[in-house]
Amino acid sequence: MAENVTLKIWTPERTAMNRKVYRVVLPYGTTNLTVIEDRAPTSLVIHAGVMQILDEQDNIKDWYFIDNGVADIADNVCQISTRHLIEHSHITAEEALKLKEEEPENTVFYETIHHYLTAFAN
Repeated sequence: MAENVTLKIWTPERTAMNRKVYRVVLPYGTTNLTVIEDRAPTSLVIHAGVMQILDEQDNIKDWYFIDNGVADIADNVCQISTRHLIEHSHITAEEALKLKEEEPENTVFYETIHHYLTAFAN
């Protein structure tokens, strides 16, 4: 199968992403939601967590830290509006702690990054 889902992500500062993907996994509720080709139209609130882009074998191709936001999914397009999107390789656990202190309004997001990187990343 081809990459038939268009993933568009906006932050307040910029268009953060506009690309075709095979599947995308979003942090939703107490679990995750996978967006696949021909998924039923859905609007949902996403939470601070990890967003994964998967390949045809469901292996993680790319992953990002994403903040709270909303996702609208219809006609093979997943449109997300979020406060932050950071590629996992662009931040360390130490940087997340520093940003948490510098930006107290984003404490939950940076705590999520710090906990994930110290618990699961090498």
